[in-house]
Amino acid sequence: MSAAPLRPDDSPPQALAPPLAPPGTGLPPLKDVLRPILRPPPGRASAAVRRSLRAAFWLGLALVLLAGVVLPYLAPHWIPSVAFTAPSAEMAEDAYPPGTRMRDCRDAGCPWLVVLPAGEFLMGSPESEEGHQSSESPQHRVRIREPFAVMESEVTRESFGRFVDETGYKVGEGCRVWSGKDWQNGVKRNWRDPGFEQGPDHPVVCVDWNGARAFAAWLSQRTGQAYRLLTEGEWEYAARAGSSGRYHFGDKSADLCRYANVADQSAEKVYPNIATADCDDGHVHTAPVKYYQPNGFGLYDMHGNAREWVQDCWHDNYKGALEEGSTPWETNCSDDRRVLRGGSWFHSPDFARSAIRGSNTPGMGRGFAGFRLARTLKSSSFTPLPPEERSSK
Repeated sequence: MSAAPLRPDDSPPQALAPPLAPPGTGLPPLKDVLRPILRPPPGRASAAVRRSLRAAFWLGLALVLLAGVVLPYLAPHWIPSVAFTAPSAEMAEDAYPPGTRMRDCRDAGCPWLVVLPAGEFLMGSPESEEGHQSSESPQHRVRIREPFAVMESEVTRESFGRFVDETGYKVGEGCRVWSGKDWQNGVKRNWRDPGFEQGPDHPVVCVDWNGARAFAAWLSQRTGQAYRLLTEGEWEYAARAGSSGRYHFGDKSADLCRYANVADQSAEKVYPNIATADCDDGHVHTAPVKYYQPNGFGLYDMHGNAREWVQDCWHDNYKGALEEGSTPWETNCSDDRRVLRGGSWFHSPDFARSAIRGSNTPGMGRGFAGFRLARTLKSSSFTPLPPEERSSK
C-alpha cells in the first residue's frame, strides 16, 4: 500500500533557525560578560561559588595593577633593564625638551643626563675680565646647532670602578700630584689612590684622557647610545648656562663656595702656598658630586671639584677657532696635548672661571682632573626614562 502523498501542511517539522543578530551589532557589552560571573542568576551557583568568583576576579585585577603600575615605582631595581625604543618618526627635536633629566637604564651604571638646548654664545673672555689669560682670546661667537645631553655631574669613583671591574681596563699609572711645594709625577698614585681620601660619590681623578675616552666607549656599548667627551665649545656653553660673566652666577669670587669646590680657607691650612678663595666650604680635596648648587642648566661642579677633559687638542689661543661648537677642534694642534676645562679643589678663583683653559698630555693624569660625558641625541631611538625636573637630585 503506497503512502499518501504529503500535503503542504503534512511537512516534517523544521529546526528553528537562530535569530539573526540585528545589523551593526558587535561583541556583547563587557557588563553582560562580567555580570554572570560576579552575580550568577539564582539557582545556577551557590553563595559560596559566587563569593569565590568575586574574590578571584578582584585578586586578578590587583595582581595586574601591582605588576604593571605599582611595582616599577616602588622597586625599580627589581625590574630587569630593557631597551626602550620608538619609531624614528617620533624622534623629533621636541622629543627632548631642554631641561629634561633622564638616563639610559634604571641601574646605577647609567649616569643622569640633562638635555641642553641648541643656541649660541660668545666664547672666551674680554681682556678686561679679572683673571683673563691670552689663551682665552679672541672672543668669538660659537653656535650649538643641535640639542645634546650632558652628565649632570662628573664621573664618580664608583662609576669608574664599575667600568674597570667589568672591562679589566688598565689605567695609566702616570699621575701628577701636589706634594705641598711642587708637582710630582706620582709613580704610585692612580685613580684608586690619588694621595687623599675619597668616597665612592666623589669625582674620579688621576684619570688620563685615554682613560676617559675608554670609559665613554664602554658606556656607549653598554647602553647602545653615543656617549663621548664634550667639545671645548660645548663645555663652555654648558658651564655658562646663558651667562657672560666670570662665573655662571656672576663675577664675585666670594660666592664660589656656594657653587663650587675650589681652593679656599680649608685648603690653605694644608697647602699654604696656593691662592685661595675668601670663603670656606670645609673640603680640602674633592667633595661629593652635587654637593654644591647647580648652574642654570642644572649641571653641577662646572667651576670646581675636578677639572674636566674635553675632546679638543690644545691651541695656544682662539685664532682660527671653529664657529661650530659641536665639532671638536683637532687640527693644527700645539704639541701632543688635550684640553682641560674648569677649576678644581686645587685651583684659585681666577682658575675656576667659565673661560679658563688648561692642557695636559693625553697619557698623564692629574690629581685634580676628572671628566664628564655628553650624549648625542640626534637620530636616537631613546625614550627618556624617566623624565624628571632638572632641579631634582
